[in-house]
Amino acid sequence: MDTIIQPVTTRVKRGPYRQHSNEFKRAAVARTLVAGASVSLIARELKINANQLFSWRKRFGGEVPAGGNAPGQLVAVKVLDTPPASASAASIPPGVIVLSIGQAQLRLEGQVDAATLALLLGRLLP
Repeated sequence: MDTIIQPVTTRVKRGPYRQHSNEFKRAAVARTLVAGASVSLIARELKINANQLFSWRKRFGGEVPAGGNAPGQLVAVKVLDTPPASASAASIPPGVIVLSIGQAQLRLEGQVDAATLALLLGRLLP
Protein backbone atom coordinates (compact mmCIF):
# COMPACT_ATOMS: atom_id res chain seq x y z
CA MET A 1 0.00 0.00 0.00
CA ASP A 2 1.38 3.41 -1.01
CA THR A 3 1.17 6.32 1.35
CA ILE A 4 1.25 9.86 0.02
CA ILE A 5 2.23 12.40 2.59
CA GLN A 6 1.08 15.92 1.84
CA PRO A 7 1.03 18.80 4.22
CA VAL A 8 -2.41 19.89 5.23
CA THR A 9 -2.83 23.59 4.58
CA THR A 10 -5.71 25.65 5.68
CA ARG A 11 -6.28 29.22 4.81
CA VAL A 12 -6.26 31.62 7.67
CA LYS A 13 -9.53 33.43 7.58
CA ARG A 14 -9.52 37.13 7.90
CA GLY A 15 -11.12 38.50 11.02
CA PRO A 16 -14.36 40.43 10.86
CA TYR A 17 -14.33 44.02 9.74
CA ARG A 18 -14.07 46.42 12.63
CA GLN A 19 -17.00 48.75 12.92
CA HIS A 20 -16.07 52.03 14.62
CA SER A 21 -18.73 54.27 16.07
CA ASN A 22 -19.16 57.82 14.80
CA GLU A 23 -18.06 59.07 18.24
CA PHE A 24 -14.76 57.16 17.89
CA LYS A 25 -14.25 58.53 14.38
CA ARG A 26 -14.99 62.11 15.44
CA ALA A 27 -12.65 61.79 18.44
CA ALA A 28 -9.89 60.45 16.17
CA VAL A 29 -10.43 63.31 13.70
CA ALA A 30 -10.38 65.85 16.55
CA ARG A 31 -6.97 64.52 17.64
CA THR A 32 -5.60 65.17 14.14
CA LEU A 33 -6.79 68.78 14.15
CA VAL A 34 -4.43 69.83 16.93
CA ALA A 35 -1.61 71.99 15.56
CA GLY A 36 1.48 69.86 14.96
CA ALA A 37 -0.37 66.54 15.20
CA SER A 38 0.76 63.71 12.91
CA VAL A 39 -2.09 61.80 11.31
CA SER A 40 0.06 58.73 10.71
CA LEU A 41 1.21 58.58 14.36
CA ILE A 42 -2.34 58.97 15.64
CA ALA A 43 -3.52 56.26 13.22
CA ARG A 44 -0.78 53.93 14.50
CA GLU A 45 -1.82 54.56 18.10
CA LEU A 46 -5.44 53.78 17.24
CA LYS A 47 -4.40 50.72 15.17
CA ILE A 48 -6.09 51.98 12.02
CA ASN A 49 -4.78 52.83 8.57
CA ALA A 50 -3.76 56.48 8.06
CA ASN A 51 -5.75 56.56 4.81
CA GLN A 52 -8.85 55.62 6.80
CA LEU A 53 -8.23 58.50 9.17
CA PHE A 54 -7.79 60.93 6.26
CA SER A 55 -11.07 59.61 4.85
CA TRP A 56 -12.81 60.31 8.15
CA ARG A 57 -11.37 63.82 8.15
CA LYS A 58 -12.98 64.46 4.76
CA ARG A 59 -16.23 62.83 5.83
CA PHE A 60 -16.61 64.73 9.07
CA GLY A 61 -15.40 68.01 7.60
CA GLY A 62 -12.37 68.41 9.80
CA GLU A 63 -10.81 71.83 9.38
CA VAL A 64 -7.14 72.36 10.00
CA PRO A 65 -6.48 75.07 12.59
CA ALA A 66 -4.25 78.08 12.05
CA GLY A 67 -0.64 76.95 11.97
CA GLY A 68 -1.59 73.60 10.42
CA ASN A 69 -0.94 72.48 6.88
CA ALA A 70 -4.16 73.44 5.15
CA PRO A 71 -4.23 73.08 1.36
CA GLY A 72 -5.56 76.64 0.89
CA GLN A 73 -3.27 78.23 3.47
CA LEU A 74 -1.17 81.22 2.42
CA VAL A 75 2.56 80.74 2.53
CA ALA A 76 5.32 83.31 2.76
CA VAL A 77 6.51 84.50 -0.66
CA LYS A 78 9.54 86.63 -1.39
CA VAL A 79 9.17 88.92 -4.39
CA LEU A 80 12.30 89.12 -6.52
CA ASP A 81 13.12 91.66 -9.23
CA THR A 82 10.15 91.86 -11.54
CA PRO A 83 10.35 92.78 -15.20
CA PRO A 84 8.68 96.00 -16.40
CA ALA A 85 5.00 95.79 -17.28
CA SER A 86 4.39 94.20 -20.64
CA ALA A 87 2.16 95.42 -23.45
CA SER A 88 -0.53 92.94 -22.40
CA ALA A 89 -0.99 94.90 -19.16
CA ALA A 90 -2.45 97.77 -21.19
CA SER A 91 -5.31 95.54 -22.37
CA ILE A 92 -6.51 94.75 -18.82
CA PRO A 93 -9.98 96.23 -18.23
CA PRO A 94 -10.57 98.53 -15.26
CA GLY A 95 -11.56 96.79 -12.01
CA VAL A 96 -9.13 93.93 -12.56
CA ILE A 97 -5.98 93.45 -10.51
CA VAL A 98 -3.19 91.35 -12.01
CA LEU A 99 -0.08 90.45 -9.99
CA SER A 100 2.72 88.80 -11.95
CA ILE A 101 5.54 87.12 -10.05
CA GLY A 102 7.96 85.21 -12.23
CA GLN A 103 5.88 82.84 -14.31
CA ALA A 104 3.00 82.91 -11.83
CA GLN A 105 0.11 85.29 -12.27
CA LEU A 106 -2.71 86.17 -9.88
CA ARG A 107 -5.80 87.81 -11.42
CA LEU A 108 -8.50 89.33 -9.21
CA GLU A 109 -11.78 90.36 -10.83
CA GLY A 110 -14.98 91.84 -9.49
CA GLN A 111 -15.57 92.68 -5.85
CA VAL A 112 -12.45 91.91 -3.81
CA ASP A 113 -12.69 91.83 -0.02
CA ALA A 114 -10.39 94.57 1.31
CA ALA A 115 -9.26 92.51 4.32
CA THR A 116 -8.36 89.53 2.13
CA LEU A 117 -6.52 91.77 -0.33
CA ALA A 118 -4.60 93.46 2.50
CA LEU A 119 -3.63 90.04 3.89
CA LEU A 120 -2.54 88.83 0.43
CA LEU A 121 -0.47 91.94 -0.26
CA GLY A 122 1.03 91.80 3.21
CA ARG A 123 2.22 88.27 2.50
CA LEU A 124 3.45 88.99 -1.01
CA LEU A 125 5.17 92.31 -0.51
CA PRO A 126 8.07 92.85 1.91
